[in-house]
Amino acid sequence: MRALLFDLDNTLLMEDEVTFRAVRAACERAGGRAPVERLYEATLRIAEGLWGEFKGDGDGLHALREFVPSFRREVWRGALADCGVDDSDLAADLDEVYRHARRAGELIDPDAGAALDDLSRDHRLALVTNGAPDVQREKLDRAALTHYFAAIVISAELDVGKPDPRIFTAALDAIGVAADAAVMIGDSLPRDIRGAHNAGLRSIWVDRGDVASRPDDPMPDARVASLSQIRSCLDEWEPDAASPRGSP
Repeated sequence: MRALLFDLDNTLLMEDEVTFRAVRAACERAGGRAPVERLYEATLRIAEGLWGEFKGDGDGLHALREFVPSFRREVWRGALADCGVDDSDLAADLDEVYRHARRAGELIDPDAGAALDDLSRDHRLALVTNGAPDVQREKLDRAALTHYFAAIVISAELDVGKPDPRIFTAALDAIGVAADAAVMIGDSLPRDIRGAHNAGLRSIWVDRGDVASRPDDPMPDARVASLSQIRSCLDEWEPDAASPRGSP
């Protein structure tokens, strides 16, 4: 394998955990009027929309910039309403507190630096991530990970995202490597693993045990519990190496 393609969120960066921390900061501003778990559930799937600026020249990004200010306020008002709180001023405060807390820093997987240092010695690395360009690049810069990657491919820059095989092909073209000489590494079975298979790549699923697989999820070519296991996985590569979680 000449190249490794990495996912970003919840693979190299612990996106869900840092989002929870930001929501918890917002809940502290609410003074106990809104349980953190309820607010987290209400905001998780749209977390980037609650703090990204969506800079860029594309029509889609311009439309998002026009849309998100009122959208954010409505999200926080709706989340508070689900907790039995009707307070527009508090919703505006939570919006501000959340954005500040989310931008305070990234939570990097503790094995990420060592794994990327090691793997970049003898592989070309590329990043393939869904999201807005300024949001994803801001995360990479804060985490000091940008320099590892020969190419960074972000869905909003292509108007196509994972699991569409075109985003994987774009990354491979950018680093000059064929699909059969590359591996996709990510935490999402429906996006990273299915997309890799559709594009003709092998795949390694980063399975930290916190997401249950579904019957219709694709089978990865290999499975690791931590980024530190990727090297040994590559060294001992065997076709159809993956086994269902919990098997011997």
